[in-house]
Amino acid sequence: MTGSRPPIAIVVVDRPGAGSGCSCAGAANPELPRFAGDLEWLRWEGAQVSRRDPRDSGMTFADLPAARRLVDERGIDALPLVLADGVVMHSGSYPSREQLRAILEDARVARTATSPP
Repeated sequence: MTGSRPPIAIVVVDRPGAGSGCSCAGAANPELPRFAGDLEWLRWEGAQVSRRDPRDSGMTFADLPAARRLVDERGIDALPLVLADGVVMHSGSYPSREQLRAILEDARVARTATSPP
């Protein structure tokens, strides 16, 4: 992290119940433990990571307009999705660590491109 810039904010919007590890209604997914480790890796890379369960917000995502638009367009098939600084970067599956690395790099490049000189 450079200077006083805040960390890249990564938000994962899970399928309902998936973030909790709940096995109800078939929510158990063997990808979840791997993905949890990859999110911890993102934290070590300096990102601020949070996860959202749509059950907690009733799928309104008032503070995530890009997520709301995508869910309105594609429905629950858009989940899970990953946003970086409010921009949807991946949807429909849990990304691999390499994909997360690319998302983080793209978000850093986007910040650099929009930073004042």
